[in-house]
Amino acid sequence: MISIAICTHERSDDVALCVSALAPQLAGQSDELIVVDSCSTPQHAAALKSLSELHGATLLRLETPGLSLARNAALGAARGDWVAFLDDDTIPAPNWLPSLHKVVDNAPAGLAGVGGQTEPLWPSELSSRHISKRWLFYLSCIQAPLRRSVRAGAKVCGANLAFRKDRLLSVGAFRTDLGRIGDRLIGGEESLVIRLLLRAGFEVIYEPSVAVKHRIHAERLSISWIGKRAYWEGVTEVAMVKATGEHFPPNLAVSKLAASALIFHGLFFATRNPDFLIRAKIAAGALTRRRALNLPT
Repeated sequence: MISIAICTHERSDDVALCVSALAPQLAGQSDELIVVDSCSTPQHAAALKSLSELHGATLLRLETPGLSLARNAALGAARGDWVAFLDDDTIPAPNWLPSLHKVVDNAPAGLAGVGGQTEPLWPSELSSRHISKRWLFYLSCIQAPLRRSVRAGAKVCGANLAFRKDRLLSVGAFRTDLGRIGDRLIGGEESLVIRLLLRAGFEVIYEPSVAVKHRIHAERLSISWIGKRAYWEGVTEVAMVKATGEHFPPNLAVSKLAASALIFHGLFFATRNPDFLIRAKIAAGALTRRRALNLPT
């Protein structure tokens, strides 16, 4: 049995599209659908209630926002051996659930996680030609063609990611000091879980047949959005090191971050290449976080 969790805040319209794609796959199956309303306003809350009743989903309402809190609530309510987390703005492929079952139903005990393909679905009225591969990664899009282990270098993302429930609980589930809360775009909660699972000797794989389309909202194609997203990626990198208790690697040394922020900002203004802006903002976010925490250089 697979428990499918969709955590959402203020995006009931997106959830409706996601659930509509899932509904035919769930018909006649023993799998369950869980929708977590992470402190949405009354209008969205009412829409989620109606949607959940229509499709027989379990609806959980949280009065405190936060993605990690919402995911942990879904994990606590889940009855399945596996819990699959889908972003509310994904649209699962018609064979998403059968493909996931094919991977997990007879999976070896050491397999703890499966990340699937996330293909961008661009706004029809806007061009995406200026989006680089680096930018695409921060839109949670991964399109590698072959199955591969994360331990061997494969990338997975939280938009389309399933875990064996008991393995996820064994590493403490999702830390609530990581994960998005409103406009606070700190992440890393999935990355930390995966790092801990690998450290414990388990495996996490990327499987392209477990595919979704990821709806890209128009504002995410702007320079201002990617700059903000990259800044929070830098904050997340520092938070991740602090959470694991590891030593800071050379690329997160204060002197290195300060130089990188300055150099890459200059390169961006000279070339207008967004990859330079991304690298500059990551460095700036990490530098600001290290200084705020007064961490050793």
